[in-house]
Amino acid sequence: MFQSTPILLGQYRPLDSFLHRLDARAKIVPITLVLILALLTDSLIFYLTVLVSLLGGLLLSGVGKKTLTNNFKPVLVLVAITFLYHLLFSAKDTAVVAELLGIRITSGAIDMAVFYSLRLVIFISVAFLVTLTNSPSELGDAMTKMLGPLRKLRVPVYDLALILFIALRFIPILYEEFTAIKNAQIIRGVSFAGPIVNRIRKTTSIIIPVFVAAIQRADELALAIEARGYTSGYKRTFYSRSRFGPREWLFAVVSSAMIVALFYITR
Repeated sequence: MFQSTPILLGQYRPLDSFLHRLDARAKIVPITLVLILALLTDSLIFYLTVLVSLLGGLLLSGVGKKTLTNNFKPVLVLVAITFLYHLLFSAKDTAVVAELLGIRITSGAIDMAVFYSLRLVIFISVAFLVTLTNSPSELGDAMTKMLGPLRKLRVPVYDLALILFIALRFIPILYEEFTAIKNAQIIRGVSFAGPIVNRIRKTTSIIIPVFVAAIQRADELALAIEARGYTSGYKRTFYSRSRFGPREWLFAVVSSAMIVALFYITR
């Protein structure tokens, strides 16, 4: 009755797809390129092509359409807020297209609302794709190897990888904690229906216990790490060995070249 649809972010699904079999570094390279170029262009064709490719990659990785749709619903709320913000407050010095309740809607505001909303959807789709097809430990290892040369500059690469691993592991845990507390509140008669203001006010009864539980879990995790003798700054070894072979090189080079070509063609 109270079961909620689990979120994908931070929840690795061990499936057997092409993207699952790729080394995480082969995906991080073109994805990083997408994130950078998405900030440098305002081409609608670029955004839509990248977005369709990311969603296609998610579907090919074994995510059903229904699951993908349900997990994007919370994202749409954030996208709607972003869209309305730019629609109402951005580019007021451009041509007025319409006027609603005394608020002028300009052509520049519409453009910014569309572009920033698409950027947000692309960034979240990237996060879904990476965390779905790679476990937190694989992402931590990939980050350690890619940032390895920075150790010569005394950058705490291993500590950063540990932080990334813990953050990804804590996302589903905190979500489950949130769901359990919400179900407990519903059993006690709390209704989260009604106007948006009342729902926000009642949600504080969930957020505060989740925040307290997160602090308790952080303390327990710190004690567990200390008990296992973890020392910052020391060189770490890897539990499993990943291989960046010809398949990874081909995927990284071809996908990166296609992204750059798309950027210059649509610019």
